[in-house]
Amino acid sequence: MKYKLPCLFLFFAPFSALATLHCPAINEIKHGAGVYTAVAADDTEWSGTLQGELPQFGTIKDFSEAMMIVEGSSEEKRGKFQKCTYNLHAEGKQIDMFYENKAWLASISDKPHWKYEQGGFLNYYTCSDVAPEACQFDIVVASATF
Repeated sequence: MKYKLPCLFLFFAPFSALATLHCPAINEIKHGAGVYTAVAADDTEWSGTLQGELPQFGTIKDFSEAMMIVEGSSEEKRGKFQKCTYNLHAEGKQIDMFYENKAWLASISDKPHWKYEQGGFLNYYTCSDVAPEACQFDIVVASATF
């Protein structure tokens, strides 16, 4: 009898987290010929490709920001994770790193470093002025409800 209540809760939870991820640490990003990659915590991959002429100094200097576009209301803190952006040592160059599975929803509920912003036609959250590992998000899927 003592297990019925927790089990019922699982059926009625609207979303469940598959994994908690974060932007790749700078020292975990590998690059060559304009392609940047890093392994994510769930063994998938982050990747980014420089456009145009390859700079002489293509190593990563520092972390710029992460971005998630809001789906639904901003209070839900849920949407499509977009990218992690890093500044390169080459003057004015940046690289955007994208998470391998772009179809899954992300949640930043209880993640303190994300800031809500509105711009043009988009509502989004950004995470900046911290280490990339501090820009955490949960990959979520809709749970079955009965």
